[in-house]
Amino acid sequence: MGVNRTNLWWLTGLALLPCSDVPRRVVVGGAPVAPAAVALDEETIAGRRHFARGYPSQEGDDVNAVIEIPSGTTAKFEVDDVDGWLHWRHDREHGGRREVDYLPFPVNYGMVPRTLADDGDALDIVVLGRGLERGLVTRTRVIGVLKMGDDTERDDKLIAVPLEATLVNGFSRLHEVQALDEHYPAARAILVLWFSYYWGEGATHVIGWGDAAEAAAILDKARRAFTRTPRGRRIPHDAAGPHPRAPLPFVERARSRPRRWGP
Repeated sequence: MGVNRTNLWWLTGLALLPCSDVPRRVVVGGAPVAPAAVALDEETIAGRRHFARGYPSQEGDDVNAVIEIPSGTTAKFEVDDVDGWLHWRHDREHGGRREVDYLPFPVNYGMVPRTLADDGDALDIVVLGRGLERGLVTRTRVIGVLKMGDDTERDDKLIAVPLEATLVNGFSRLHEVQALDEHYPAARAILVLWFSYYWGEGATHVIGWGDAAEAAAILDKARRAFTRTPRGRRIPHDAAGPHPRAPLPFVERARSRPRRWGP
């Protein structure tokens, strides 16, 4: 359709309409920040609660995932176990921000709160589907596990699908990781290749796949390991809020920190 004077007038008027009702989303590390979180600066995100300890690992059969690295991004963000915030990690040698120097993450990468894996960190979880928001805490169904590691240390990744009504996608119908072969041919092969090389050749090692039952056993082990730590013993296993002695809600304490960046 050509642009005549009438069309041009209409388009100009549309562009001048007030947009106050359109939410403005803060973008950190190439991804929008979840509405329930707050960007303290261009490298730090705080949640309503302590990301690592303020949410239960499970709610019934559903598993909570804290999204650290959304699908389609490369910035290496991790939840800090001490302050409970999400930080853009820096390289130990040159001090620069860490990013995957490879194809972007094909999955949403994160951690399960109140867990302790064999590598000493929270248990890793990946959520299949479109890119989610950084700092989002969302319910998922775990359908399997990508077993990774070497002779001395395991670094398993739980494979999950989204369950929240606004996030449900085609993957959400799956209950076993083997079903990917029928509905999404070569998806597992892609994940094996990507996780084998995303930190460089020889840096990571894929052992194989485990089904939903094996993933559940790995999760249960990580939950029990967390409860045996001093932090886990101090806070009830099913706690869903900040530490009871916290003087202010967690996100309010985060907001009270002097802001160095952003609106």
